[in-house]
Amino acid sequence: MTILLSPLSALRSLVLVAGLMLVAMTSPPVQAGERLTVVELFTSQGCPLCPPADAFLGELTQRSDVLGLSFHVGYWDYIGWADPFSKPAYTKRQEKYLDRFGLPYVFTPQVVIDGRMHASGNRPDDILGSIKKAGEVRRGRIDVDITRVSAGQVRIQIPEPEAVYRGEAEIILVRFDAKKKTVVTRGENTGSTLVNFNVVRIMRPVGDWDGKAADMVQRLAELDAPGGDFCAVLIQERGQGRILGAAVVDMRGPAPG
Repeated sequence: MTILLSPLSALRSLVLVAGLMLVAMTSPPVQAGERLTVVELFTSQGCPLCPPADAFLGELTQRSDVLGLSFHVGYWDYIGWADPFSKPAYTKRQEKYLDRFGLPYVFTPQVVIDGRMHASGNRPDDILGSIKKAGEVRRGRIDVDITRVSAGQVRIQIPEPEAVYRGEAEIILVRFDAKKKTVVTRGENTGSTLVNFNVVRIMRPVGDWDGKAADMVQRLAELDAPGGDFCAVLIQERGQGRILGAAVVDMRGPAPG
C-alpha cells in the first residue's frame, strides 16, 4: 500500500578492466541534494563485448553527479549462459528506447543518458560527452529527494517546481545492489569472473506526478524485490521519455529510529 501524504571502448585494455574490477566500490558517493544524471547500461553476462562497459559503469558510479544503473537483458541467454540478473522487463525497457531513438534493433552494451541520449557502452568519450550535456540541462529538471524511514519504508518528496510543468510523468522506484561478482561457466564469457555494478533488481512505477509538490511513503515489501543495497527514485516522463529528476538512498545498516 502506498501512503500519499500530499498533493556508461570495447578497445579498453584488459589491464584497465582488471584494475577497475579490483576497486572496492561499495556505494555511489552521491551527496544529498545534488542533481543526478541517470546512466542506464543495458548489458548481459552472455555478451562478449559487455565486460569493458560494465567496468566503465563501475567507474562512473564513483561520480557524485551520476546515478549509474545496470539493466541485464535476456536475449543473450540462448547462447548457453542464463544471466542471473536478467528480466524480461529490462529487455522491454530497452525496446522502448529503441522506438524513442529510432534505432533498427537493440544491442549490448548500450547506454542511455537521462532518457534523452544514447551511445554504445564501449565508447566512453561519447558517454562522457552526453553526461556533460545532460548535466547542463536546466529546463524541465526537477528536484526530488528520497529518505529511509525504516528498514522497509522510504519517503519520496518533490517540492513545488520553480517552473510550471504541464506534462505527465511517473514516479519510479528502483532497488539495486552495489556490486555483484559472478563466475561464468558457459556461453561467450566462459571462464570469466564478471563484476557488475549497481545491478537493478526491480523497477516499478509507484505513482504519477502532475507537476505539483508531492510527499509519499512507500512500503518496499510491496515491490517483492530481492536484495537492494540502495533504493532510487526516478521521475520520468510518461512513455519512457526524459528523466526529469532522480535521487538515491543507502538501505544498508541499521534503520533510522
